[in-house]
Amino acid sequence: MTQAGRSWWERARAGVLVGDGAMATQLHQMGVPIRACCEALCVSRPELVERVHRAYLVAGSDWIQTNTFGGHRAALARYGMEDQVREINRAAVRVARQAVERAAETGADVDTGGGADGIDRAGRTGPAAVLGTIGSALDLVAPGGMEARHRAWLRGLFEEQAEALLAAGVDGLLLETFPALDELLLALDAVRRLTDRPVLAHLSPDAVGVTRDGVPVREAFTALLRAGADGVGLNCRLGPNGVLRTYEGVARQPGVVYSAAPNAGMLHLVDGDIAYTGDPDYFAAVGAQLVHWGVRVVAGCCGTTPAHIRKLKERLQAAGWLGVAAGGRDGFPPEAAGPDGAPEGSKAPDRVQVRARQSGAGAEEEWRGQSPAGAGDAAAAGRGEAEGRGVHAGPGAPAGSLVERANRGRTVVVELDPPRTLDIRRYLEGAIALQRAGADAITLADNSLGQVRVSNMAVASLLKQAGVEPLVHVTCRDRNLIGQQSHLMGLHVLGIHHVLLVTGDPSRFGDLPGATSVYDVSSIELTKMVKRLNQGIAFSGQPMKHPSRFVVGTSFNPHVANFEKAIDRLRRKLDAGADFVMTQPVFDVRMFECIARAAEPFGVPVFAGVMPLTSARNARFLHHEVPGIRIPDEILGRMEAASPEAAAEEGLSIAETLLDEAMRCFNGIYLVTPFLRYDLTVRLVQFVRARADAPLAPRAAEA
Repeated sequence: MTQAGRSWWERARAGVLVGDGAMATQLHQMGVPIRACCEALCVSRPELVERVHRAYLVAGSDWIQTNTFGGHRAALARYGMEDQVREINRAAVRVARQAVERAAETGADVDTGGGADGIDRAGRTGPAAVLGTIGSALDLVAPGGMEARHRAWLRGLFEEQAEALLAAGVDGLLLETFPALDELLLALDAVRRLTDRPVLAHLSPDAVGVTRDGVPVREAFTALLRAGADGVGLNCRLGPNGVLRTYEGVARQPGVVYSAAPNAGMLHLVDGDIAYTGDPDYFAAVGAQLVHWGVRVVAGCCGTTPAHIRKLKERLQAAGWLGVAAGGRDGFPPEAAGPDGAPEGSKAPDRVQVRARQSGAGAEEEWRGQSPAGAGDAAAAGRGEAEGRGVHAGPGAPAGSLVERANRGRTVVVELDPPRTLDIRRYLEGAIALQRAGADAITLADNSLGQVRVSNMAVASLLKQAGVEPLVHVTCRDRNLIGQQSHLMGLHVLGIHHVLLVTGDPSRFGDLPGATSVYDVSSIELTKMVKRLNQGIAFSGQPMKHPSRFVVGTSFNPHVANFEKAIDRLRRKLDAGADFVMTQPVFDVRMFECIARAAEPFGVPVFAGVMPLTSARNARFLHHEVPGIRIPDEILGRMEAASPEAAAEEGLSIAETLLDEAMRCFNGIYLVTPFLRYDLTVRLVQFVRARADAPLAPRAAEA
């Protein structure tokens, strides 16, 4: 073990260490194309890579990782560089070492002693370590899942990269962004036998609390420690909130070095550019919560910058959590049990079984040709509930579209996203309850945030059978033009005519990050094509025997830096043929008037979005990590001040205040149901219906 590696490991066991952040994010900001091989820059443009390393060292990183996440044979093969594994990895170590040495020479680092108190200007209490990074190869080699024939090849590529990194002199190894325990155990076994230097093993689950191959994270950690990992952790996909929630479901083990390196937030598109939600202050706040839980090694992943690391270091320094163990006994907070009720230090099962994850109660039932769970009962209960509101099933368009209703008076659409399990009983119960409360339509997202859910077309069909009018989202992300037209034709045949056309969140950070984001067309182009279907013209330009009868909605995000630019994009969507507009949830009462003034010349109905908050954590997550949502400090403060028991009621009170203002400006109201808590949106629908006769406020001409 190297001296720096030994020092790093001892400090990790005794206190809290801060790592670096994203490499590719910084390189792209320097002008490196997004699809370039960042690892190859260690050879072709080492000065760029060194500049990023040094920026993190100046920000306070106690350790940095080599620019080798995609430095194994499988990743390099995408660029025809599979025979340069050794050259690229050795160059990466050389660049990282050079950055550490030059930072020390300029006084940004300590040698082995540091200043009089052993702390350097960047807050380090020892020499900065260099960990060699090895990333997952599963999505490149076996996107459908690892089989026996893949194991030997994967083991070989992990060994090859590890040997190159170790020979070049790294202080330890970091295995990161592994979605499945099975692959990470294979990689760990491959590298552990090569070295006694520290090895950190990072899982990157697609969902909170469970790996892609169905193992609870707490059990996966135990398996990794028994397989020889010196520390275990989480990085990447879940974002700060998801990583924290996952750790809260783990029973802490005394003496274990836990690590966390979340993304800055969620990946999304801003004016066509890829960006991440979450600012440095929020990242630092969640990092402090992770340390309070017992995490000893904290760093950043995609979207994080030196600013994120600097804020994190400053926050931990201010709390006195650097250089000494955080919390109570053995470095942990004083409470004796984790959130799952397991006592601290309790023995985990001896054997961890890698198994397919089940999808809920309905997944255990065999399919024998019956209706989906709960569908029959719900349909019977709801049939006839729509009478009097002009909603009819069948191949024709609904009598009285949402556009016509909103032009006449108050109209309420409620979002209730399809479930992520195969049991849809609670979902259908919620849809019926919302309709009975007075909702005009139920809108269903199309795998929003890249998370796999039951097909919204299938659920919409069940809603039609139950007499509930569906409004189906259609994303550009998941289907090419062949599949898109087929999907739309299927909706029409099922009598589903209300659609909301959206671009769709990138798939990279959803449940299946290896999935392709298609984007054959934009939402504007898709709008034009759907309106052509209404004229009886197929996407190909060929005539169809019968025209479709779609009523097309489009989305609007007012929470942008340039509001006028957003309005201009909305204008282009409406020029393409969109019939109505649905906004992102709005939490600033002043925004409704701004939207109403800007949209008034367009002459189309606008459905103003309102979403009830359920807790302070929910509010922080939405504000910092969900694209397109901004919550004012006043509302964040109200949710923080509310007790956990009273938080949902406070959220409803806030939503009612917002609705009062929204109804002054718009006939259309769009309610978003959080966490399938349809009891909350039922109350809000009732609130709106009780004020159905409230008139729209006249808008004076602007000066």
